[in-house]
Amino acid sequence: MTLNPDSYNAASTAIHIAQGGALLVLGFTEAYAGLERGKRIKLFSPAALLLAGIAMAAFILYFLGGWSFENALGAMKMKNGFFIFVSFACFYAAAGLSQLTFIASEEKGRGWFNLFLLFLAVIAVLYFGVAGRVGPAASSEVGRFHSGLGITLLVAVTLKLMHGFSGRRKFHLGWAVLLMLVSVQLLSYREVKGAFDLNIVSLQADTKPVTPAVPVKIDKNAKNSPSKRAGN
Repeated sequence: MTLNPDSYNAASTAIHIAQGGALLVLGFTEAYAGLERGKRIKLFSPAALLLAGIAMAAFILYFLGGWSFENALGAMKMKNGFFIFVSFACFYAAAGLSQLTFIASEEKGRGWFNLFLLFLAVIAVLYFGVAGRVGPAASSEVGRFHSGLGITLLVAVTLKLMHGFSGRRKFHLGWAVLLMLVSVQLLSYREVKGAFDLNIVSLQADTKPVTPAVPVKIDKNAKNSPSKRAGN
């Protein structure tokens, strides 16, 4: 397998699309539950979050390792910043499992739902750290985009918490709309060129020809020649 910056960029773009798809399903199901009170498409959103976590891990394995775990790990060690996407995969899957457990408890285990919101908040914080994991040439653009994602997702989680305390419908709908807004941004994202450029140091040999030494023939008998004797 040939590893180049395009492999990292392709993996990153695919990972963002997986995240966007999961949050789009989550936002849609939450909006439906808010508009149609008492109705909820229960299993779609946790399934989407779980599948997103699995898909992110698969994208890393495929694009960076050609389905080889050893190669993928070696590729990530070359660009340590890429490990943040492993964290994303874990927290998206954890959020899905928490929401699934909450639904399985017939929505009585509020602790599981709060844990679900906590995982979403952690994901939002992770977005702020993406800029520090890419190359200096791309960090500014990547930072602006992902900071926007992080802020929007944190506001969405805050609105859901406010809905839990007040029960006001507008907070729930606001949370759903912001989730879909983040999802659209993620689905449209294409990794910035140069974000994961490999730092390659090349050494060039000096091609300047070396002039060979010219041998000098010394006459060993010259010092004994009569013409060289002192006084002659």
